[in-house]
Amino acid sequence: MSYMVLLCTAEETTSGRLRAQIAELPDIHLSSVLAGSSSVVPYLADNGGIDCLLLDESFGPLPPAELIREVTGRYPHVAVIMLVAEATAGVLGSAMEAGARGVLVAKPSLEDLETKISGVAEWSRTMRRHIEGYSTEQSMAGTTGRIVVVAGSKGGTGTTTLAVHLALAATSARRSVCLVDMDLQAGDVPTYLDITHRRSIVDLAEAADEISGTVLADTLFAHRAGPHVLLAPRDGERAEDVSSTATRQLLGSLRSRYDLVIVDCGAYVTDAAAMATEIADFAVITVTPDMPALRGARRLVEMWERLQVRKRDDLAVVVNRHHRQSEIQPDFVRKVLGFRVLTATVPSVFRGLESAANTGTPSEVENPAFRKAMGRMLREIGALQGPPHGAVQTVNVPAPAPAGKGKRKKKTRPRQAGQATIEFVAMLPFIAILVIVLWESLLLGMAMMTASHAANEGARAAAVGLAPDKVRERAHERMPGDWSKRSTIDYREGDDKVTVSLRVPVLMPRIEAPWHMTASAEVVHE
Repeated sequence: MSYMVLLCTAEETTSGRLRAQIAELPDIHLSSVLAGSSSVVPYLADNGGIDCLLLDESFGPLPPAELIREVTGRYPHVAVIMLVAEATAGVLGSAMEAGARGVLVAKPSLEDLETKISGVAEWSRTMRRHIEGYSTEQSMAGTTGRIVVVAGSKGGTGTTTLAVHLALAATSARRSVCLVDMDLQAGDVPTYLDITHRRSIVDLAEAADEISGTVLADTLFAHRAGPHVLLAPRDGERAEDVSSTATRQLLGSLRSRYDLVIVDCGAYVTDAAAMATEIADFAVITVTPDMPALRGARRLVEMWERLQVRKRDDLAVVVNRHHRQSEIQPDFVRKVLGFRVLTATVPSVFRGLESAANTGTPSEVENPAFRKAMGRMLREIGALQGPPHGAVQTVNVPAPAPAGKGKRKKKTRPRQAGQATIEFVAMLPFIAILVIVLWESLLLGMAMMTASHAANEGARAAAVGLAPDKVRERAHERMPGDWSKRSTIDYREGDDKVTVSLRVPVLMPRIEAPWHMTASAEVVHE
């Protein structure tokens, strides 16, 4: 993810040094350098993609503290970092009191610069999404969203993949969506979405009694593709900090703020996952078309019933990686398990998902069958019931980086539909050349064989004492078709060999090349 920075300094030395450092950071781009405080607010008004403002403490004529208050008052999502000569406690306190997100020495190391800008810019993106995407007061006005739990019958059934793509599909359907990674010990949502965030569900669990819009804005990650994401803790041992009570309070708060809350519970039942399953409006178990996965689904449902978490009449199974040639089909799954199986099956499109999973770009999956399956699942589980009660989540995309700076633009993967036809058309010239070479080789072989046979026949005629004309006539008779018309036979009385020369055809026998194919045969006089 790239961030856009605005530099405010009148010092040419500082400006040149920071320009050079930012140019070396692939994820950070410099939008502009302003030399006066009067141009800051107008520039922010015309450029909505600014994430971070680097403000020199000597910037004027308006005092930096007043400028910070004006910027944060008008644009509360813009993070301000003050550049100071020395980062003392007093300077830090004054900057934070004015509304800055942090301070940075005027001559920072490249690592400190990247860390500081990335941290505050990430906060800026989250704040922007919460400000522009929806209003907390509106979302609390008596309407509630739906909670859908996605659990795996065993590891490797595609639980996280489906949860991520369901969240993206719901966002495309104009719903405000929050994706919660409740696989607290082995959650891998950050890898699928290529994100890093310093906050996790543990931070919300610690403040479960006092969850506010500000706390959510600081904890949730606003993904560019649309959904807000609540991550599992980076350290698996902290899973114990998320209690069932905190989970109930947390999901209740999210339900009141989003149209849809998708909870990835993984393949293990913890206290938090059990609570999420109990209060969810719908629970989906992912299985693959194999007996170990079906047995795992049965064990999971039986455990839920023993724990009084959820009854088998109030859940459904979705078959992932389904193929028509699979031995196990949805009808068989329904007979074996004895409870509801969704009619929407997820096709086996490993190649279509492989690149997206490896690069953390799920929005680039363009397989039409897979996308259609996600839409059918959302409708079948009732996730799209009713109109959205919050504003549609949008993404404020920053301006593109100047040419030659930062990362290269990622190429868009071609659509799979019609790709085979395009590749075949591209291969046609090579196929034609190969056919021509093989055909010409065949004609050369025929010419060599014909010349050799004619020379042998002429040598046999010369051996029994026939005149040169008769020898050439016998050689001509040995050649099939029109080959004799393009041949030259060299033999004189008393010679020891008969030589036959053929003009080599090109592609077709009637088209001749300028070179010849020659064969000779020794005359053994009787």
